[in-house]
Amino acid sequence: DLNVKLNQRLKEIDGVDGIFIHPNMGDGGCGTGAALLEFPQTAPRRLDHVYLGPEYSAEQITEALQRAQLPFTHYRPIEPKVAALLAAGKVIARFDGRMEYGPRALGHRSILYHAKEPAVNQWLNQRLGRTEFMPFAPATLFEHREACYQHMAGGEHAATFMTLTFDCTEAMKRDCPAAVHVDGTARPQLVSAETSPGFHRLLTEYYKLTGIPSVINTSFNMHEEPIVCSPQDAVRAFLDGRIDYLAIGPFLVPHPKLSDIRLERESLAVTA
Repeated sequence: DLNVKLNQRLKEIDGVDGIFIHPNMGDGGCGTGAALLEFPQTAPRRLDHVYLGPEYSAEQITEALQRAQLPFTHYRPIEPKVAALLAAGKVIARFDGRMEYGPRALGHRSILYHAKEPAVNQWLNQRLGRTEFMPFAPATLFEHREACYQHMAGGEHAATFMTLTFDCTEAMKRDCPAAVHVDGTARPQLVSAETSPGFHRLLTEYYKLTGIPSVINTSFNMHEEPIVCSPQDAVRAFLDGRIDYLAIGPFLVPHPKLSDIRLERESLAVTA
């Protein structure tokens, strides 16, 4: 069910000890359900992650960047550099590892930004050509979940897939207002080292710099387009979306019009 608020209310019913919502909870999950219906003898098992899509080599990524004539720098590891840019207020498109299955971007095909600035909902949506009005969702370090969200017991695993909301703590409301809904809830992705080590390292480095264990995580795509899949998709959306940096595999790419983007963003922030 894509109604994340309803999912929260179901979890809160007396006698409900836990809840799980299939990560592809919209129409796209119907094919999975139909396939499972044909194999009723298949024993159910825990779905630990949905990084089930295609993955691309450094050579394939390099080829796409060179074809687009984009300069890039190789970092190993890249996460500390990306965390520092996020802490400095830059917008980062992240493309890494296997693509997520389902409608939620879960850090491997995501646009990231710090969650301290409420006005981001207007100017970032404008830069991405989107019309959405709801706050963006946060990605949060799993081990800091209790500092950010209330009454998580029984919903922690579902929250790794961004499928339900939780009431936010006062610290979350103070430190990450851009990710908190008007009713004081948020729809988090809890990120663990086991399921997404690279994304977890990035958030850990950001936490070391800021003391905040959450960042905004929205899907890496232009309005009404699917989430990017290939390096070529990523490059096109990066250039069209006027995002500060593209972190793609071990490479960091500054937008060729970075100075223009900064001035445009400052103008949008003033009018927000």
